[in-house]
Amino acid sequence: MKTIFFGLLIAFSTLGVAETLPEGHPSIPQAPNASPSQNKDGKILVNEGTVISTIPTKSYTYVEVQQGDEIIWLAMQKKELPDGARIRYARGVTMKNFYSNTLKREFPSILFIQSVELVKE
Repeated sequence: MKTIFFGLLIAFSTLGVAETLPEGHPSIPQAPNASPSQNKDGKILVNEGTVISTIPTKSYTYVEVQQGDEIIWLAMQKKELPDGARIRYARGVTMKNFYSNTLKREFPSILFIQSVELVKE
């Protein structure tokens, strides 16, 4: 299943799937106080939160984020993010009950994302 997911994730990123919703699609709630921005690749970064902790691996970084009253986990290609940093990130793909073989740990819910940036204050 994990192989299929990553294959789909690669296919979507390769095809350049738009980060905007199709006409008539209901809106997706944004994080409180988030103001969408675009990164240098033109990806829309609609979510915002504060980094609580990170778990770096050889290829990926797992990031625990405080988003409003909720704590969520993100997974992305390896990137250094300091604890306490404000970040914006793109929509992603949520997986429930995701087991990381590398970490030997299950995440009840994790959001796989492609784009993240530090919020400049």
